[in-house]
Amino acid sequence: MGGKDIRPPMFAPPCFRRSRFSRSHGIRPAILTDRRGAVLVEFALVAAPFIALLLAILQSSLAYLAQEALESAVEVAARGIVTGQTQAADLAGGGLGMTKGQLAERFRSKGCQSLPSFLSCSRLFVDVKSVAAGGSLPTTGASPLTFDAGTGKFTDLSYDVGSQGSLVTVRFIYLWPLPIAPAADLSPLSSKPTVLVATSVSKTEAYL
Repeated sequence: MGGKDIRPPMFAPPCFRRSRFSRSHGIRPAILTDRRGAVLVEFALVAAPFIALLLAILQSSLAYLAQEALESAVEVAARGIVTGQTQAADLAGGGLGMTKGQLAERFRSKGCQSLPSFLSCSRLFVDVKSVAAGGSLPTTGASPLTFDAGTGKFTDLSYDVGSQGSLVTVRFIYLWPLPIAPAADLSPLSSKPTVLVATSVSKTEAYL
């Protein structure tokens, strides 16, 4: 019709379509289709639970390591009682005027020497009970622990290494600072630190 181009806008030249599209929609289609940085976004979504899982594994591993170290330390301490070395040292200390409390503290301090460096001696408590030769230990389990939150100490610990032929129970009790630890007795401190307990039961030998 007179050689005049009357095509509708949809059939306009490419340059016309691009300019019209960019004016009406801006750069939104480019952002929606741009996949650069997708890996970074995906990692940000899984980073928090992944790091939390790693920390939980580390915490559990340290708790197991602390329990094993406590077991080794209580065996070393119990060996001194079985062979009579501890009784002889207490007898000599009593001759020098040391009280039972001081003897118990010395025994605890010596037990700290067997602990690894990441365990604090101030968190270690010791309970030693004995039964005379011919007696028997209670069959209802270990004595319960009573913790005084005000003083931060256990109130029912004792120190009795016994004599020749006695059955002696040695317990090393450690206040693990984290609220959760596997392979531990959680009943004494259910709301605060975890209690790790290592126990050794043995009969003293005939010593001079």
